[in-house]
Amino acid sequence: MTPAQARPHHLRFVLMLVMTMSPFALSGSSYMLEFVRGLCVSYDPPATSGVRDILLDLYCFITDQLREKVRRLQSRYRGLPFFHLITDLWTERHGSGSYGSLLLRCIDPDSSAVAELHPGVALFTGRHDSATIKAWAQSFLQRQGVRHEDVSSSTSDSGANVKKALTNLWPRWVPCAAHTMHLAVKASLGATGATGAAARRGHGGPSSVRVTRGSRGNQATADLLSRGRKIANHFHKSPASVEKLNSVPFPGDDAPRKMVTETPGRWGSTYQSFVRFFTLMPRLMGFWDVDDLTAAQQERQLGQWDWEAVRHLIGVLQPAYEAGIAVQSSYATVADAFGLVCRLRRTIQLRVFPCPKAFDKPQSVGHEAIFEFLKADKGRTNVMELDGRLYKHENLSTTTSRGSGGLREEAVAVVEILREELDRRFFHTSDDAKNWLNNDAVLAATLLTPGGAAMLSKAASRVGQDDPTGRARSAVMETASHLALVEPTMPIQEQQLQMERNLCRTTLLGWDSDDADDAQVVTPLEAVERELDCFLATYVSADDAVSFWGSRSSEFPVLHLVALSLLGASGSSAASERDFSVAVLVLGKDRSRLLPEHVEMHCLVRFNTHLLPADLSSTPALSHGARLSTRSDMSAISVDTSAGGGSQGFSSDSGGDSVFDTSDSE
Repeated sequence: MTPAQARPHHLRFVLMLVMTMSPFALSGSSYMLEFVRGLCVSYDPPATSGVRDILLDLYCFITDQLREKVRRLQSRYRGLPFFHLITDLWTERHGSGSYGSLLLRCIDPDSSAVAELHPGVALFTGRHDSATIKAWAQSFLQRQGVRHEDVSSSTSDSGANVKKALTNLWPRWVPCAAHTMHLAVKASLGATGATGAAARRGHGGPSSVRVTRGSRGNQATADLLSRGRKIANHFHKSPASVEKLNSVPFPGDDAPRKMVTETPGRWGSTYQSFVRFFTLMPRLMGFWDVDDLTAAQQERQLGQWDWEAVRHLIGVLQPAYEAGIAVQSSYATVADAFGLVCRLRRTIQLRVFPCPKAFDKPQSVGHEAIFEFLKADKGRTNVMELDGRLYKHENLSTTTSRGSGGLREEAVAVVEILREELDRRFFHTSDDAKNWLNNDAVLAATLLTPGGAAMLSKAASRVGQDDPTGRARSAVMETASHLALVEPTMPIQEQQLQMERNLCRTTLLGWDSDDADDAQVVTPLEAVERELDCFLATYVSADDAVSFWGSRSSEFPVLHLVALSLLGASGSSAASERDFSVAVLVLGKDRSRLLPEHVEMHCLVRFNTHLLPADLSSTPALSHGARLSTRSDMSAISVDTSAGGGSQGFSSDSGGDSVFDTSDSE
């Protein structure tokens, strides 16, 4: 087999290594060679150096495809800022290296659908201060051909260093709604945790426990959570206890299941752990009735009063969990996120919450059984789905006294604190960074959503703030001011000629004309303002804003492009977190010595395999000099730092060297 004949096979082989997380050394494995020879083909996998070269070829081809998409979008948006940046930082688990994730989000005007461009995950060197983050982000964007004026807004968690870097680059910054909801829920649960020093020492203690800043405290719930964690950790570390738990008979729900352990960095994991506790309650009760339990197994027992608190906490935490999951969708706009925040606040303000009843077994288990039950029941029974199971529920009040059909004091405290936390984190009266009604990116996208103007007015009225629609309108017009004049297309030229011919036929003035010499030229900004007035006066509701504007390009020829440029903003940084999930797999425990440039290439190829041609042989092979130049360019993204720790060419007064600010990482 000649090199030209072998190249397509080499490309497929390297692509297989990337997608299966296999090491480069697999190409030289005797077992792999024996497997290939067993297929009776005259093909030998490439050497390790050849794998690196082919991986670089794939990387360069995909990078060129991404740059081409960027250029196409730049021409389609005619000078409007349309990219919405999502970014975050991550430190590898099995080493000390730091990486940054950067994702570009927009609405593709040709398909009227959310498009995500994944430049990937790249090495981040230097201190985690705002100046270094700012320089790193600029370098990463320049590599992809993205201009500073192409970016409309940015989204990240509330880390002070990332926030400062992004707001210095682009004033329109959106805090991650999912992360903010998570912090609000943690505060409502009376969250406590070991300080960083205690965590590094591997132990806690009374002297190393801090209460979440801003929390009024909820000691009863915090104690219940602490006991629940010990139970979950016990079953997580004891296979014997898990086996004994699954052996407890439970008719109607006999599938073996494990406890769900609470993970501090996983949004919604506390709610999921409560739900799994509740669905396993009959088995746990039977487990603790077994005679031959050890002392460690016996001391994990929960009483009936504790189980009642668990089911009440499920009822009050479910709205926040549902909102947090929905806002992480890759198709959700920042206007959708704002709507979810408003719905969550409205729900938490209610005085009654549906909570699952105490039970012997669920009404139905599994997807098909749930549909069969709902079809036969015809809405007669009040049921709620938890962990793939249907349970009866009851409505419990936050105002009824204990013992009279109301919520337990733990759940009432969660509701009261959560109400305060949501207002403090989303509708803060004195901190614009924590007030979504003063966020231009949120306001502009919401105003251009059918019915969005009414939602803004109602949301402001409910929290006691001024109507923000005027500011939202100004934000839309500020974006529209970047719209560039372009040469008219042939149909537009024909329309202009027809208008000139009509003028040649008459000398009558328009009824609204104030000046006979008035020029008949309408600037793009004036066209946007006219179309915006028409839109706000005509449309009050629709199912999906992106689809709405995609289907009305003829009705709003200028405003629809402005609307699409604004609706691409994201209300969550979950996309960046998903990129890091891939990086964790790429840089696993058995691959912790993988070079940073190879990590970047792996991630880029995995994110963008859809950009590769069906015929891989059409992927060009780089020359030796081009490969050396590309590797040099990749290493250049690492931001050089001065002796003082600051980034060269930038200045910052930030002294923080951690990703999260202490005021927001609680």
